[in-house]
Amino acid sequence: MSLSLESIHHFSKKIAPFYFSRKNNGNYLITNEFGYYSHLTESEFQDFYLGKITWEKLWELDAKLFIKNDTYEDRAVIAYNKKNRFLAFWPALHILVTTLRCTHKCQYCHAAVAPMTAKELDMTQETAKKVVDTIFYSSSPWLTIEFQGGESLVNWEVIKFVVEYAQMKAYVLHKWVNFVLVSNLSIMDEEKLAWLLDHGVDICTSLDGDKVTHNRQRVWKDGDSFEKVTYWIRRITEENEKRWKIWYKVNALATWTKVGLQDFKKIIDSYIDIGLTTIWLRWLNPYWFALAEREKLEFSLKEYAELYRDAMDYILEKNKQWIFFKEMISVVFLNKILNNVDSGFMDVRSPSGAAIGYVAYNYDGKVYSGDDARMLGRMGKDDFLLTPLLDSGEETYKAMANSAVTKICVQASTLDWLPWYMDYVYKPYLGVDLVYSFTQNWNLFSNFSKDEKVAIQIVMLDYLFDKLRDPENEKIFRSWLGI
Repeated sequence: MSLSLESIHHFSKKIAPFYFSRKNNGNYLITNEFGYYSHLTESEFQDFYLGKITWEKLWELDAKLFIKNDTYEDRAVIAYNKKNRFLAFWPALHILVTTLRCTHKCQYCHAAVAPMTAKELDMTQETAKKVVDTIFYSSSPWLTIEFQGGESLVNWEVIKFVVEYAQMKAYVLHKWVNFVLVSNLSIMDEEKLAWLLDHGVDICTSLDGDKVTHNRQRVWKDGDSFEKVTYWIRRITEENEKRWKIWYKVNALATWTKVGLQDFKKIIDSYIDIGLTTIWLRWLNPYWFALAEREKLEFSLKEYAELYRDAMDYILEKNKQWIFFKEMISVVFLNKILNNVDSGFMDVRSPSGAAIGYVAYNYDGKVYSGDDARMLGRMGKDDFLLTPLLDSGEETYKAMANSAVTKICVQASTLDWLPWYMDYVYKPYLGVDLVYSFTQNWNLFSNFSKDEKVAIQIVMLDYLFDKLRDPENEKIFRSWLGI
């Protein structure tokens, strides 16, 4: 297909900027900066850039901002603002590491946890107060404080202090604050649960599937980790539904390793049997303990691609059997594709959430560009350290915002100028993981040909765009988004 000077002139005047890719079936996928997409046959694609598209297709392409007209600029501004609204305020997510002590020693742990006797690795109340003071200088009116560890519940008094102090500040400063507790639930009890629910704290845990898989990967010498966590998942669900009279499900995360690849149906079924409605097909982060066990635990890109496609086919099959169940990383991409909005998944957006979308406050008062950066710091590499806590919250926040690390994170994760990323058909949906790229290639600026995290995203997007061509699948995906 060649273009004449006349068609090039028409193209530049009538056709809005777009990305495209020729698929294996000979058809074309086109996308644009606002997250819209369309499938075109080869003849439709040729007609599109020659300005001869049929009226029916023209209406679709105009609605999706592929065609320039008198209203294009106004609609484009609204669509761009909608998709990139996360840039208006930052950071919104604040991860607070209450302690590095933990009751478990998981095979793949990337947080480098410490034994229960290491009380010097707990965050003090004085440090916690400085953290909260810093958080409320954020420009975001909506704040989320997430407690992590180690096992966050080990430092129970600091959790209570932070929640009560932050709620007081939110009331005075007219901000909205949400709390999330990430816990293995091994030391949860009824008193703690009642207090957390009374104060509106959401609870997230880890569940690696069936009993054998979970206990093999999440080692707890003092008991049966699977029995403990599944008991509390059911109990938390029961108590929330009793209190609020609404359908409620605990957010549980699975970490997938090589040994679990063959058991994906068993793992998914175990989630459904417990009553959960979501699962994460997460890849392994190669930090600390996971790095030491990498050869035994980590799977290849090809193996992950097979897992993702097979597991998603199985999940779609369950949905067609009227079992509502969804995969949450797919939901992140589907929101970009079908809702034209970016989500809070920090590593899959441009620029990434590092330093501007979320930050992590270590137990010792060091502030990092994110939780993975904090884990890298635990390995002795403070390359993503923004600042230590300073005398006042205002001083700390200004130091975070003006940090050279913050500026380079934004620059290095903005796809608009990165070679190959910038004109790839999936560019509106991709994001780079800065810390992963740095640790794997010792280069903060990701190389597209070596970027395994982006290769994983492409596997997912290929699958989702292919499945979206079936109206029944699209209906299921839309139900996952509440559309």
